[in-house]
Amino acid sequence: MEKFEGLNVSSKFGICGMPLRVDSYKTCSFGCRYCFANGRKIMEFEKNLSVADTASIERRLERIFRDGRYDNTNFLDKLIADRITWHFGGMSDPFQPINERLRVTNQIIDIGNRYGVTMCISTKSDTVHGANIQPDLHSFQLSVSNVRNRRDIEPEVPDIESRLRFFKELIGGGYHVGIRIQPFIPGVSGLDIVKMFEGADHFIVEGLKVIPQDGEQKDYCFGELGMNPKLFTQMGLFNLLPEYRLQLYAPLIDYFEKKGISYSISDNDLRRYGNNHCCCGDKLIAKSPGFDVTAIINDGGTWSLNHVLEKVGDYGDCVAKDLFTSNRIYGCQTVRDFFCMRFKSDKSPMSPLFQYEPQPTLF
Repeated sequence: MEKFEGLNVSSKFGICGMPLRVDSYKTCSFGCRYCFANGRKIMEFEKNLSVADTASIERRLERIFRDGRYDNTNFLDKLIADRITWHFGGMSDPFQPINERLRVTNQIIDIGNRYGVTMCISTKSDTVHGANIQPDLHSFQLSVSNVRNRRDIEPEVPDIESRLRFFKELIGGGYHVGIRIQPFIPGVSGLDIVKMFEGADHFIVEGLKVIPQDGEQKDYCFGELGMNPKLFTQMGLFNLLPEYRLQLYAPLIDYFEKKGISYSISDNDLRRYGNNHCCCGDKLIAKSPGFDVTAIINDGGTWSLNHVLEKVGDYGDCVAKDLFTSNRIYGCQTVRDFFCMRFKSDKSPMSPLFQYEPQPTLF
């Protein structure tokens, strides 16, 4: 079976409080029809499946933690050595059904446990297939888009009753658990999710995104889901207009604020909405680098380039060409160069110019 490097620095490191990403599988058999990282052709899923190279992950951790050898200019090495929390399941679900047989996720968790690695695990599943997940090291984000078992949208996802039971078991077991309402789908997602999972440590809301080049996903979102293309704007991906998203989120934000509930809006242009330093939830993250957009907005300082670079610190010396899997380096030599180049661009989520400012009413 083909293997890939399962541990990477996300290309979103400047806007994400968990830039260390680990995935156990490429493609996903849950088949969510809005997703651009899934295996919609379920019958061909295993034919296209590749798995993380667990031996490579273990070798790296042995070198860094056992042997004390790492390169301070290598972004991935430095984040690991500084014990930044890993986000497990950034691109495919770690507890999709194939894991019950292959147990690649379990192997990665066991490797991390040996070195005290903290992980925040994102899943739509209702089980962990016997994995040794320790509440003092690991937390969960459970992804929920609706509470009505919409098989037309998420054909292979476990039913909501099973996931609610799983949520209660995790809370009872002493785990920190967040609920990620992603994607928030107009007419499908709503306050009923929050009320069903009341008692979660944190709620994250993020809107539906459509890939311009993905004809199948576009046809589904603009056709079967009935989304009006005029309500979308292109920000790399097609995103719902920010004013429309805020209108959709308003009942949830109002509820969070009135009840004193921990929450974040994870849309790149709406990071000022929320009450945490990390958009994934401060309680869910053991350690974050602290230089991402949400942290900068909420740390009480001035959002200036000097303040950002102060937060970036010696991470700024890391080499840009080894940053992440993306090829969008744009000639930058270091991480510091990357922040400097993007800070004044209204096209970059790493810039204050990218954040949406609601317009005052004219009457």
